[in-house]
Amino acid sequence: MTLVSSTMNNKNCFDFLRFFFAANILLAHISELSQNKSLYFLSNFSNAIIGIKGFFIISGFLVAKSYVNTPSLKTYFIKRAKRILPAYVVVILLSVFVFAYFTSYSLSEYFSALATYKYLGWNLIFMNFMQPCLPGLFENNLICAVNGALWTLKIEEGFYLILPLIFYIIRKTKKTFLVLISLYVLSLLYWFVMDYFNKPVLAKQLPGYLSYFVSGIFIFLNFEFIMLHKIKLFILSILFLVAYYFSVPQTNLFYPAAFGTIVIIFAYNFKWFNNFGKYGDFTYGLYIYHFPVIQLFRQYNLFEKYNPFIIALAVILVSLLFAVLSWFIVEKRFLERFKENKTIQIPAV
Repeated sequence: MTLVSSTMNNKNCFDFLRFFFAANILLAHISELSQNKSLYFLSNFSNAIIGIKGFFIISGFLVAKSYVNTPSLKTYFIKRAKRILPAYVVVILLSVFVFAYFTSYSLSEYFSALATYKYLGWNLIFMNFMQPCLPGLFENNLICAVNGALWTLKIEEGFYLILPLIFYIIRKTKKTFLVLISLYVLSLLYWFVMDYFNKPVLAKQLPGYLSYFVSGIFIFLNFEFIMLHKIKLFILSILFLVAYYFSVPQTNLFYPAAFGTIVIIFAYNFKWFNNFGKYGDFTYGLYIYHFPVIQLFRQYNLFEKYNPFIIALAVILVSLLFAVLSWFIVEKRFLERFKENKTIQIPAV
């Protein structure tokens, strides 16, 4: 192991960026799931997919950082499980039991329905697509899914599993760039093939978003170089993104790397947001609770019966309330049982 340059420190605004991406996803889902024309304008400045890509980039960077600071593979997996699983299990269980009082089924019908237990079982093992709906709920909504945001978590868990393998291959081959660029290209190739055959659901599974996770890893391993040339790289990345949005051919090949570069440079150079998370990290809770809240409000046509802007604000506040409760009651308690080593290291590759 060799120490990284002191240019990498704990002064960053990842808490702000994660919350920003989660809020972006929340607004995009309000626009879509509310089915209220007055709220469609939210889609003009919010995009759930961009928020998800941002999460995967940050995850690649921070999970790689965590991995190389972790003394053993067992400890690494324990840390990752503690971050994701407790709050995830709670939201699944709450969904099953709380929504029993909002279903069109009677309690006996609801708890005797096979679909209820299929939802519980499949969702607890991250196979949300196998049973996304609960009986008697959201049948007249845009979609019946209780929590359509959870599909990304199986991708995240997949990233956690393959990251040690990536570092193992890097150590064995001593070809960091070749390994990461190969994964990057294969990920994009998978995406393009699925897109060509009009398979959007398959396209967004783990291989399709691996290019973003790998971009985060690459930036972490080359952090000193990127910070040394941050102004040039930041401007170049913005130019790539502008070209991408104007549909310039071939720029989509560089989109994950360019977007990732912007996100990480922003995280370490906008000090005004460095203390954003001083009261807690409410991002995960906001992400996993906002979808069912919107669905419930939509089930009772609250966006149509009342002022849609007030209802949208109520959705945001209720989602934030659940996020705060999730942090202090569930997430923080599990995370405090394992304090991360603050020494920043990377493997000698």
